[in-house]
Amino acid sequence: MNKILIPIDGSEYSMRAAEFAAEFIALNPEVKVLVFTVDRLPQQFMVRDLYWVSSDIGESVRHIQEVFAEVREANFKKAVTYFNQKGLNVQCDYTFGNPAEEITHYASKNGVDMIIMGTRGLSSLKEVFLGSVSHKVLQLSTCPVLLVK
Repeated sequence: MNKILIPIDGSEYSMRAAEFAAEFIALNPEVKVLVFTVDRLPQQFMVRDLYWVSSDIGESVRHIQEVFAEVREANFKKAVTYFNQKGLNVQCDYTFGNPAEEITHYASKNGVDMIIMGTRGLSSLKEVFLGSVSHKVLQLSTCPVLLVK
């Protein structure tokens, strides 16, 4: 096993998964650790039709992007701490889009051998009824997925 992907969203479950992954990977410190997050526009903005295209970036969009960046960096910092405590180096990356699709695409594109993620995240109640991100990752992934409760 050479690469393990740890998707995080800042939820308690994703941080538990990061903590577990640090313990697990410490047994084989040669493994490359990829901590990954997917920024997505919150549902309440989608309902209000607040969206943008890359060629039309205004002041409000810049503010939203800054907020995403602040939250993302705080989540990365928290997750990376677990790995640093074990003397493990971590690479952090992010993208925008549908979390399950982006997680599995990133894993495939980067030759990931395993995904370790939480069973639940920061999804809304509606998404729980339609299927969680972890469930979709299980369906879409071509590599093993370890879910942490």
